[in-house]
Amino acid sequence: MAERRILILDDGQITSIIAEHSWTDFLDDSDGNVELYIFTSTDALSEKDKCSSFVKAYKEVPHPTSDGALELWAFHMHRQYTFTHIYTKNEDLIIRAAHLRTLLNIKTGLSADQVQAYREKVHMKELATVGGFPVPPFTRLLAPIDLICFIEKYGYPVIVKPTLGCAVAGLHLISNEEELQSFLSSKLFSCIDINQRMDLVGELMVEGFMRGRMYHVNGIAVNGRITHVWPFAYLHTCLDFAKHGTAYGNSSVPRSNPLFNRLYNAAQRLLDILPTPNDCLIFHLELYENLDEKRSPNDDFVLCEIAARAPGGSITHLIDLLSFQDNEYDSFARLDFRASVSLPIPLSSTEHEQDDKVITDLVIPRKSGKLMYIPRECPLPNLTYIPLANVEKPTTYDKYDANSINSACRLITYSKTMDEGRELVEKGLKWFDDACIVTPIDEPCSVSLIKEFHRFLSRRTFNVI
Repeated sequence: MAERRILILDDGQITSIIAEHSWTDFLDDSDGNVELYIFTSTDALSEKDKCSSFVKAYKEVPHPTSDGALELWAFHMHRQYTFTHIYTKNEDLIIRAAHLRTLLNIKTGLSADQVQAYREKVHMKELATVGGFPVPPFTRLLAPIDLICFIEKYGYPVIVKPTLGCAVAGLHLISNEEELQSFLSSKLFSCIDINQRMDLVGELMVEGFMRGRMYHVNGIAVNGRITHVWPFAYLHTCLDFAKHGTAYGNSSVPRSNPLFNRLYNAAQRLLDILPTPNDCLIFHLELYENLDEKRSPNDDFVLCEIAARAPGGSITHLIDLLSFQDNEYDSFARLDFRASVSLPIPLSSTEHEQDDKVITDLVIPRKSGKLMYIPRECPLPNLTYIPLANVEKPTTYDKYDANSINSACRLITYSKTMDEGRELVEKGLKWFDDACIVTPIDEPCSVSLIKEFHRFLSRRTFNVI
């Protein structure tokens, strides 16, 4: 029998701006006898994986995250092969994977009694509060009056979000009484099936809006101690991107910056409070800058949330560029998988890093309308431009959708300081906004052309091009 028999739970229907890997890319011939059993979405498994001797069985279904037969297949396969590890990178499957581990008596990874600390946001913040880690004011919503009373006590603005939400899906910012009225009358109960029930069951929470700058810490902890860490500062946030159409980005914090150790220490402090598995934990932690003048000396940050998964969006690619020089063989995804299934990895994240190197990116969102023109190349020096929307023909975009690509392009730069990196990508943003052409969806092409011709003449007249 193989030394490692790994059940992989995946959903390839979830879109990403980062290229996918084959699972067998993460394995070496020197790893010994390893077997993979994969439950994934239709057509998600690569031909390389299907033909690999490592892959002993697989099943593809349209939507694994909403298919309860996943557990049935896993249960029957375990009876035959006795899994040693269960791996998933999908946040929607983390709880189910943890319960499977407990049911099947698998001792690696998060168990059923640990996983809620990294997924259910109210429980997460209750644990942090008991451990003395700063959190925003929060409460679970069981009825509309809970939201009203919370606002009476803490004031506007507030954030309402699902306790098991991913990214900014289902998140609502309420800034005044008019927005509260709209939310209570038309949005609060839209998240449940009113034909079956009329009550909330605690699937939503409310918390105070934090105005401090946001940071994220990504890493690997072994037996609760951080061994690999990559802290970043957000340039704007996913909320700005999704709700306000603002470009969103990240800037790495170099080890030479005192902020690096402050973020590292905050992450370790939180992991000392939360339950951690005996082996490996992959984590993505989001923190607010603590603007409370009366805070304790060590309370530099306030918890937003922590997830037991790799970072999403463009962040893993930035880590690859920063630590692995975008090497096809080495990557954060490879590190994540191997660490999670007890295969050898480098001892720390410092092996390939340069202390004075900063990498910054900016993801520019689509604007509502018809994208008539997007540049193929960027003329600005020291800036990598990656168009994400179709450059060949016009495409139409309505509004943000958490399950699709909402980005027009991405800008990446290397610099010596975080401020320099931010200035470079912001300059790229201005160039892109001036260059691309977005018209109303129902506007005739002839009208659009006349408008763009006038815009071109105006810019020439006033020497802005």
